[in-house]
Amino acid sequence: MAYGTNYRTLPGVVAGADLSAKQFHVVKIASTAGQVVLNATSLFAGNFVGVLMNKPASGEEAEVAIDGICKMIVATSTILAGDGIGCNSTSKGTDAGTTDNGARIAKAIEPSAAANDVITVMLTGAGGVRY
Repeated sequence: MAYGTNYRTLPGVVAGADLSAKQFHVVKIASTAGQVVLNATSLFAGNFVGVLMNKPASGEEAEVAIDGICKMIVATSTILAGDGIGCNSTSKGTDAGTTDNGARIAKAIEPSAAANDVITVMLTGAGGVRY
């Protein structure tokens, strides 16, 4: 069972769109100051900032984990514990590879068993780490 603990959040941001159905998805800073939106491009091109922890409607406060242990929804069943996690164009975690240009948002703490699983990850910091 996925868990989140001791993660730091980005203060003072609101949802730049209705994100009420996007809990545990990857988000980025919007072009409008103080807002976050889905990271709808591959990770390296999308400038992610973290993972959405709550379910805000447009204009509501967004709780965005930027560092630490948190939950993330994934797009694939091929993630193993210890794998680097990237992000695809649906703002879901992927096993890092060609869809994210080698950039990582997190490291998997537990494996995924199916697409759309919510797993525990350790965030590696905003901006993407390439390795």
